[in-house]
Amino acid sequence: MSKTDTWTDSRLEQLRYQADQPADEAMAHILANKGKEEAYRIFDLLIRNIEMPSNQLPSELQPFFEATQSLPSFADEDAIAEAHRFFLDHGAKCLFLLYYKSLPLLYCISKGAPVLVRTSRLTNEDQSLRIFARRIAETGQFLIDVMTPGELTIRGRGIQSIQKVRLIHAAIRQFLIAEGWDKQGLGLPINQEDMAMTLMTFSVAVLDGLEQFGIHEPPALQEAYFHTWRAIGHNLGVVEELLPDNVAEGRLLMNKILDRQAAASEEGQLLTQSLIDFAQSMLRNEKLAPAPETIIRYLIGTERASLLGLAPKEGCLSIALPHALRALFRLGERLEDKVDGPLDEVLGLLSRQTVKAMVGYFDNYKGRKFQIPQAMQTEWL
Repeated sequence: MSKTDTWTDSRLEQLRYQADQPADEAMAHILANKGKEEAYRIFDLLIRNIEMPSNQLPSELQPFFEATQSLPSFADEDAIAEAHRFFLDHGAKCLFLLYYKSLPLLYCISKGAPVLVRTSRLTNEDQSLRIFARRIAETGQFLIDVMTPGELTIRGRGIQSIQKVRLIHAAIRQFLIAEGWDKQGLGLPINQEDMAMTLMTFSVAVLDGLEQFGIHEPPALQEAYFHTWRAIGHNLGVVEELLPDNVAEGRLLMNKILDRQAAASEEGQLLTQSLIDFAQSMLRNEKLAPAPETIIRYLIGTERASLLGLAPKEGCLSIALPHALRALFRLGERLEDKVDGPLDEVLGLLSRQTVKAMVGYFDNYKGRKFQIPQAMQTEWL
C-alpha cells in the first residue's frame, strides 16, 4: 500500500485527535511541576522574542531541545542548498504568496480557523483585527528563518524557530483545552491534519502560486524546495504518514484535506477580513483597495474565496489585475537574467510592500527589526 492510499477520510479524522507528543509532554511537565503561571511566562517569552530566549527558559525543556536540534536522516543537504537558492531568488514572492494564497487556504479550513482566532487572542487582550496581522508577520519571519542558508543546522536560527513553534503550539493546546475547547467537534487544537495542511500551503501552494503567475521552475528545483519543507515538517512534529514524498503527492494531500474541511466559518471570514484590512493599509491607495480581494480570488479560486466572504466585484481592476500581475512577474523573470541587483520598478512592487509592512509591524510590536539576511535584502528590497 502506498502512502497516499492511507489518506482516507477515516484515517485523517483519527489524526485530528493526535498532536505532537514530545512537545506536549514537555509543556505538560512544566504545567504539572511549575504551574500555569510559569507555563504562561514561557509562552510569552517564546512569542515575544525573535531569537530563542534560551537563558530564560527552565532546564526541564533541555531534553526536548536536544532531541529536536537536527534535521531527520532523510534530509538531503544538496536539495536543501538548492531550496535556499530558490528562496533567495523568489523569497519576496513566496512571502507575497504566503499572504495571498497560503493563509487564505488555511482560513478555508473551518475546523482549523477557530484555533487561529483564539490563539491570537490568547497572546493579547487587544480584540482588534490588528492582533491577527501580528501572527501573519511572525509567520513571515518563520519562513525567512528556515529558508536562510546555513540556518537549518544545530543551533541555527531555522532549527530554533521550529522548536519555538512546537512549544508554542503545545502551550496553546494546553491552554485551549483547559478553557473548554470543543475537542469532540473540532479535534485537538493544532492537530496532525491541520499541521499537514499548513505544511502543504507553505510548500505546494507557494509553488502553485508561482506557476499561476507564469514562473515555471524546473521540476527538480520544485522537488528540492518540497523536500526541504518535508524535512521541516518532520521537525515540526508532523507524523511520517502525512509527509508526502513529492510535490504531486503533496498537492494530492492538500486537496484531500480541502475537500474534507473547507467550509464557510465566522472565524475564517474574520481572519480574511484582517488580512485584507492589513493589505489595504500597506497599499495606501484608495484606487487599489479592491486589489487584495481580487488577488486572493485569483489565487485560491472563486468558490473557495466565497467561503471567506469574498464575492466578485464589478470593475476593470477585478478583471485586469491578475493578468497584469502575471505579466509583471514574467517580465521580472526575464530581466533577472540580464540585470544585476534588485529590480526596483519591474518585479515585486506588491511583494516588497508586503515584506516592508511585516518589517514595520515588528518594529512597533517587538521593538526589533523583522530580520532579513543581508543577501536577501539586496535581492528583495
